Amino acid sequence: MRPRDVHASLRGSAVEISWSSPLVVASHRVQLADLDSGSSASDAIFVHGTHASLPGSASGVWVDALPGGRTVGVVGAGDEGGTGAAWQIFAPWDFRGGELSATFPQLAPAERLGVLLVNFRGRDGAQAEVTVDGASDPSVQPAQLTVAPAAAPPALHEIVRARESALALEPPAPVEALEAGTRRSFCVVRGLEFSHHVRKAATLAISTAHGEIYFDDDDLSEAEAPALQPLAQAFEDRVWPAVTSAFGLPTDVDASGKLTVLVTHELGAHLNGGWLIGYFGNADLVRARDDSAQCSGSGSNHGEIVYLNDPGNGAANGYAVADLFASVYPATLAHEMQHLLNFAHRCVERSCDGPEETWINEALSKVAEDLAGFGWNAAAGRAEGAAYLRRADGQLRGYDGRSLTHWEGDPLGNYQGAHSFLRLFTDRLGPDLAGRLNAGPGGVDALEAALGLPLPMAMAEWATALLLSNEAGSPYSFSGTAWSPLHDRLRHLDTHAPGTLTLRSDGIAAVASGAGLGSAARVVVRSGEETPPYVVVVRAGATLPVR
Repeated sequence: MRPRDVHASLRGSAVEISWSSPLVVASHRVQLADLDSGSSASDAIFVHGTHASLPGSASGVWVDALPGGRTVGVVGAGDEGGTGAAWQIFAPWDFRGGELSATFPQLAPAERLGVLLVNFRGRDGAQAEVTVDGASDPSVQPAQLTVAPAAAPPALHEIVRARESALALEPPAPVEALEAGTRRSFCVVRGLEFSHHVRKAATLAISTAHGEIYFDDDDLSEAEAPALQPLAQAFEDRVWPAVTSAFGLPTDVDASGKLTVLVTHELGAHLNGGWLIGYFGNADLVRARDDSAQCSGSGSNHGEIVYLNDPGNGAANGYAVADLFASVYPATLAHEMQHLLNFAHRCVERSCDGPEETWINEALSKVAEDLAGFGWNAAAGRAEGAAYLRRADGQLRGYDGRSLTHWEGDPLGNYQGAHSFLRLFTDRLGPDLAGRLNAGPGGVDALEAALGLPLPMAMAEWATALLLSNEAGSPYSFSGTAWSPLHDRLRHLDTHAPGTLTLRSDGIAAVASGAGLGSAARVVVRSGEETPPYVVVVRAGATLPVR
């Protein structure tokens, strides 16, 4: 029982607020809020109805149903041209006749304007036109960005999510102790064909305090002890402590007290133009162990298990064996352990309505890599982040060619977009944020509650950080010690000259003006969409990247 459709905008010296509400709710408590600090910005008033006007200004508003819950709303800069502040956000309801404007009494020659479009819940392929008066032409050529149609989602996430959705609703099988030994067999899926399992004999290659690493007997020649030692040490020294500290301890459905890792070539050399490095088998947490000779039953190995591709397939995809054991496999274990813990805490230890949304789940796993010292801490991870900031180029679509929330499985666009989003707020709020999201009820509502921000405001702050992180006067910045300043370690994102842009649903795009002319300036955004974008306008110095 929460208010819905909260619309708030600055009008003169007050904030005008409206909302819709269940008919049984008799009154509401309304208060302005500073969304970044989470503190109140005005006294609360009590309203019978669905409209209020509060003197002052703020970035957000809290509307509480009495009785009932709270909805947090964004305060738009309004339809009067805004305030000329260094950072302003205009909301979709601030458009009038398909147009909104931001006016500035003076734009100095050392200043530029950045315009960020946040197409929150807008349609895929939405059109918007940005014009800037009172600034010189930027050094980039005006261009219409036409985003290529989204590719069909790769089989990997479609298959895994469909299977996870069904398994989340199954009652978990009871704990079933596994007899310890150096030899055992596993039911293995070939190339993620979950309808068919094969039984593979495997040998324990190395055991640690918290893990046991088995090799498919067909791949046992690759399991030389000196090569395995970096993986075992990275798992114990970096992966296990970092991931369990942030996300909690795993379940123990096989009473082994350890994570089991199976390395097997059966994952396949190639999958949808790439290769599958590893995955977590969620059926192993839910279903009883399959003891049939040919894995014709549940296909479950009933344990906390992560499957890794073998070094031979890794080499076939261009990876050095030493790099696989030292960094690629440990990072993958951190990534997949988060998935395991997410599913275990949400849907095994308690009942759930379904798995976590894919983009949030993958964001959590990318942050798990960071926490273990991989991801953006390492050159390879930073290279992926740098590629994400590049403008869309054919089928390689970067920050403005992808949706944040609609998952298509692209390692640059989807993974790094979700990664950079949650990374920003983990920097700000600490690793505890990721852990609370992992153990919570899941979904966007839980994310907004953990952030203390409506998702469009969070996306606006994220887009601002991607544009201006660590630049002079930037209101939002990435601050992780291993990658700050962000643009020195990764790269500046590409911006567009004023013109017409095509936007993804829940996607963003950035426009940069030329230098100011020492006179008044005006930004106009036109949109004929039923749901126009949120628009952020920032005043920045000469450091505003124009690419």
